[in-house]
Amino acid sequence: MAEEKKTNNKWLVPVIAIVVVVVLAVAGVFVWRAMSGGSVESAKAACMEASDATRVATNKYNGLVNGDASTASEYTEEDVTDASTLDALNEALAAETPTYVSCAADDAAGYEAVTETLNEATAWYESHLDSLQEAIDAVNASLK
Repeated sequence: MAEEKKTNNKWLVPVIAIVVVVVLAVAGVFVWRAMSGGSVESAKAACMEASDATRVATNKYNGLVNGDASTASEYTEEDVTDASTLDALNEALAAETPTYVSCAADDAAGYEAVTETLNEATAWYESHLDSLQEAIDAVNASLK
């Protein structure tokens, strides 16, 4: 009987060690997923904020294009004292707008890349909004 207990104890320590290693590995996977999941969520949130900023900038730009710029572009060379202002306006209106991208990605790096693209688009709309407004103001100042 004493020999049976020794045999059982001989296998007990390695089995416990293996179980502990497996439990630690599973716990490590869960911790890693939880940590990386947070970075994906924060990258996704940043992307959504950038998307909103791009939408606002796009709407402002389109409002100017469809409003004052549309009115100013209807003037002819006979309506203004400086025809070059019409050329500058038409050039500003001919600028190609950025392609819209959505916040669709599989990982944090993907969201960060989309966020960067959206930030660049927002900057484009803001700078072109200003230059378009200047062109409109120049046409209006040149009216006879």
